[in-house]
Amino acid sequence: MMQTVDMLIRETHIGVWFLVVGLYFYIFIHLLFFRWRKSKNPFQFATALFFLFLAIGRIFYFVGDFYADPNSLIGTNSGFAPYLAGTLDVWLKAGGFMQWMALATLAATAGFMIFGKREAEIAFAIPAVLIGLGLIIFPYSDMNMIAGLGGVLYAVFIPCLFWYLAYQSGGLLRRSNFLLGLGFFVLFSGRVIHSLRFIADAAGVLGYTVIGVLAPGLIVTGLILIATGSEWGHTQ
Repeated sequence: MMQTVDMLIRETHIGVWFLVVGLYFYIFIHLLFFRWRKSKNPFQFATALFFLFLAIGRIFYFVGDFYADPNSLIGTNSGFAPYLAGTLDVWLKAGGFMQWMALATLAATAGFMIFGKREAEIAFAIPAVLIGLGLIIFPYSDMNMIAGLGGVLYAVFIPCLFWYLAYQSGGLLRRSNFLLGLGFFVLFSGRVIHSLRFIADAAGVLGYTVIGVLAPGLIVTGLILIATGSEWGHTQ
C-alpha cells in the first residue's frame, strides 16, 4: 500500500500545478478582457493567447503526469497502476502541441515587435509550429529529444528578445521589457526543470519531491514578473 507520506507528496504536487493552471487562465482573462478589449494592443492579444495555450497544454500534461504516468505513483512496487494506464503518450502529445503553439504565438509577436515585418513574424513562428506538428504526427519517443532541445533554445531565445527590446527602449518601457524577459526566463526554467525531473532524481541532483515543488514555484514566480512587466508596459 502506498505510504501516507507519499500520498501527501503527490497531492502537494497536484495542488501546486493546479495553482499554475489557475494563474495561466487568470492572466489570459485579465489580458483579453481588461487590457486588450480597451487598448486593442496586438501584443496583449497575442500574450493572452500564449497563456491560453499554456493553460490548455498544462491540463493535458497534468492528466498525463498524474493519472497516466506510472512514475507519478511514488514507489512503483506498491501494486497500484495509473487510472489512465497506457494513454500517457496521447496526453503528452496533446500537451506538447498546445505548448508549442503557445511558443509560436509569443515568438511571432516578439519577432514582429523587433523587425516590424510580417516575414519576421512568420520566420520566428515556423520552428515552433513544425515541432508542435511533429509531436502530433510522429511517435512521441521519436520527437522527445528534438522537442526537448527546442524547448531549451526557446527558453533562452525568447527572454533574449525581450532583453534586446529593453536595450533598445528607455524609461518605464525598458524596465517593462526587462521584467518580461526575466519573467519568461524564470518561467521557462521551471518548465525545463520539470521535464528533467526523473533524470535529475535518478542522478541524485535534486529529488523528485523537491522538483515537484520547485518547478511550479519557479513558474509562479515567472508569472508574477510577467504580470508586473505587462502592467508597467500598459502604463507607458
